[in-house]
Amino acid sequence: MELVLSSENVEPLPRQKEDLIVKPSNFLNSSYKNVVESNYSKMNSNSLFGIRQSVKSHFFVSSSVAATAIKLSVFLTIALLILN
Repeated sequence: MELVLSSENVEPLPRQKEDLIVKPSNFLNSSYKNVVESNYSKMNSNSLFGIRQSVKSHFFVSSSVAATAIKLSVFLTIALLILN
């Protein structure tokens, strides 16, 4: 094995004077959001997409409740152990 040493004159990059993004582009403007929300609420549950979305939302709500209950019970157990 051999050792290779090299040295270069490394200069830092110049600093930027202005930010690249001045303000957000507001991709989802209010009129677009209103259309999406109205279409989502009028969704036909007989379609494959509607059935799939309802199953996903039910699964998310139930898993969210279970995760919150577990976190709360662990927190209370640790708090009781610390306070005793």
